[in-house]
Amino acid sequence: MQLRHPLTGDIYTRRDPDTIEVESADGRSGFFTRKGVWIRGALREADPHMTGIVCAPETRPQSLTGRSSGERRGVPVPTLGTGATSRERSEEMDLGLNEKKVLITAASRGIGLAGAQAFADAGCDIAICARGEAGLESARKDLEARGARVFTRAFDVSAAAELKSFVEDAASDLGGLDVFVSNASGGSGPGEEAWKAGFEVDVMSGVRGVEASLPFLTESDSGSVVFISSTAALEYLGIPQGYNAMKAAVITHACDLSQALAPRGIRVNVVSPGPIYFEGGNWEMIKQAMPKIYEAALGQCAIGRMGAPEEVARAVVFLASPAASLITGANLVADGGFTKRVAY
Repeated sequence: MQLRHPLTGDIYTRRDPDTIEVESADGRSGFFTRKGVWIRGALREADPHMTGIVCAPETRPQSLTGRSSGERRGVPVPTLGTGATSRERSEEMDLGLNEKKVLITAASRGIGLAGAQAFADAGCDIAICARGEAGLESARKDLEARGARVFTRAFDVSAAAELKSFVEDAASDLGGLDVFVSNASGGSGPGEEAWKAGFEVDVMSGVRGVEASLPFLTESDSGSVVFISSTAALEYLGIPQGYNAMKAAVITHACDLSQALAPRGIRVNVVSPGPIYFEGGNWEMIKQAMPKIYEAALGQCAIGRMGAPEEVARAVVFLASPAASLITGANLVADGGFTKRVAY
């Protein structure tokens, strides 16, 4: 089996049942055990999740064939709205978002794209960024078909100057900014490089993005910030890693900001998703390569299935909207009962 790491681009190749060769983009390679322990080679760090996936049996149990995350017992994924492309809004509950200006980082796929779609359906104009041009162009076409004005730019959010420029140019193009959603993540992995990536992307892109957005959010009559964290910040997930710590830092910083920015009329909240399943996402890859781990996680979801990106998006849209005007400093967990802690 051979897989490409979705974040680093490193190639993981199984050489025998217990040995994986990892080749990095700079030409280095190393050999590791299925648990990610270095054996030999110039490359000394590997993602233990990926080494475990590559070493897993390639044949899936028959019971998993053809099953998607929404086809198991329990609470189904609801279909809301008519799916029409006009900007006519349902009168069931007015979120007060029509004509608001929303910026979302890392929004060409997954939760970020679902959030952009939900905001567009609520009548908002959208600014999104991602590292790849192709994904952004596809997202732009989708959002414009929903009636939104769309501003896009491809860059890495860990680049401070580029992020600041994107926020300022987006606000200029859209005519202001009412909502900032910090969604980008450096993902998980072993070693100091993963910690650095998590700090620069998960934490600092949010810190810098809010700072760049403040002049525009202050001018808004309903300024709002939403950070995307994770249930990895709340409970032990089987391996100590930077991702968990950085997502916890996001929650703490958001809570501090909610107090500091309230006098300016800006609310700050967090949404922490549990396992979210979508095509091309991590859980689809785990389902195919490591069905036992997938089934174990699925069995921990009290509602009987993993979440869908649009379900997280709805939580984000509500918290960001004027309809949630009394809510600030909150961490809304959207995990289908995956975590088992008692949250007082």
